[in-house]
Order: sequence, then C-alpha cells, then structure tokens
Amino acid sequence: MEADIRVMEVVDSTNIRVSELAEEGAAEGTCVVSFKQLQGQGRSGRTFFSPEGGNLYMSLLLRPRSQQVCEHITVAAAVASAIAIEKNFNIHCGIKWVNDLIYNKKKVGGMVAQAHKYGSADFYVVLGIGINIYESGDIPKEIEGRYGSLMERKCDLDKSDANGAAVELARQIIREFSAFYDDFEGSGCVQKYRELSVVIGHEVSYLYKDQEIKAKVMDIDRDGGIVLDMNGIVRTYRDGEIRIKLEDK
Repeated sequence: MEADIRVMEVVDSTNIRVSELAEEGAAEGTCVVSFKQLQGQGRSGRTFFSPEGGNLYMSLLLRPRSQQVCEHITVAAAVASAIAIEKNFNIHCGIKWVNDLIYNKKKVGGMVAQAHKYGSADFYVVLGIGINIYESGDIPKEIEGRYGSLMERKCDLDKSDANGAAVELARQIIREFSAFYDDFEGSGCVQKYRELSVVIGHEVSYLYKDQEIKAKVMDIDRDGGIVLDMNGIVRTYRDGEIRIKLEDK
C-alpha cells in the first residue's frame, strides 16, 4: 500500500478528516496524522482522550477488495502497531482483545475501524489508531488507572523531533499493516496476535449489550474471534468486549 500522509497538528478527529477525503475520492492509503484531537473517536462511540505532547493520532483510508476483509482489519492493525512500536522504540506491547495495546499493565493505544457505505460500490473503511507515546498530566479521572504511555514521562524532545518520531511511527505502522492487509491468511497475522495476547488462558468478564458473563479465554480463532469457555460451554464471539484485571498480568 502506498501511503499518502497528511499532517495536521490539531484536528477535531482524524477519522472525520479522512472520511471527508474519502467522500472527495481520495485513494486508498491516504492517511491523516495529528498530534492533538478535539473530538477523538474510540470504539463503540466512546471519546478517545487525545492530548498534545508527542503522541500519535492517525487515520488511514482503506478501500477493501471485499467486504469480508473488514473482519480482519482491527486484528491486523493491532499486530502492526505492536510490531512498529517494538521496531521504533524497542518496547514490547501486548494486545487485549480486540483492539487495546498494553504496556506495563496499562492501555497505551487502541484502534477502531469504521465502515462507510457498507454494501455499496463506494464502500470504504476508516482505520483510526491512537498511541500514547509520552505521559500526559491531565488524564480524566475515569481512565486514570488504565491510561498509560510508552515513555511514562513528559516529552523532553524538541516539538519538531517529537512530532517527527510520531510521523515515522505512523509510516512504520502502515508498512507493517500493508503486509497483513494484502495477505491476511498467509501472513501469520493471527498467530502473531495470539503470541501478543494478554488474555489467552485468563479469566475475564465478557460484555455484550446488557450482558456480562464470566468466562475463561481459550483461544483466538483464525478470524480474530475470541473463544470463551463459560462453565463448560465453549463459544466464539466477534462482537462485544472483555474486562480483565491487568494488574495480574
């Protein structure tokens, strides 16, 4: 995938900006990178805390060859981001199903894939990725215990150097993601996802709609679904989310 990275220092949301570019006919690989979002978008309609300070907020435009490819995008993005972080910062992150990057028992990043015009010839996906590189001092109380950063300190780099490192991380993520996106089945993406998982073999709470079920994570299946054992009943799920006590990991 050939990336066309467009840097905007402050935006409402990189997802919104890329969606607008998509509607104008932008090509696959168009990417908006920002260092602060005013309306960052997370999973399930949540706000993604996006402070300034050398962090990376990016959205990538995808025009999948088939709508089935969508099932793999978040898994591929999580693995690609973890690999890119290790290559660029020599830091090893784990993955909490389905889309959280974990370092030092805290969330340091996440991703969300938003499908637009599903079922039409103009179908496209906006893949948003946020990674906390440096520590922020103004963390909202509701996420204070879970919010982490790769460096766990304030950014002490020159602003242009810090932002340059964030852009280079975006480039590396796109390079890693492209290999999985072009050949998900043959790339070993799911096996790498399993290796990076912080939930396989552990007790979790599975949340879906208004239900919360205690279960043990048995595996991640070939399409990225989570395989749960609920009192002897084993089922695979592709929607919902899980909660796990990361301090035990």
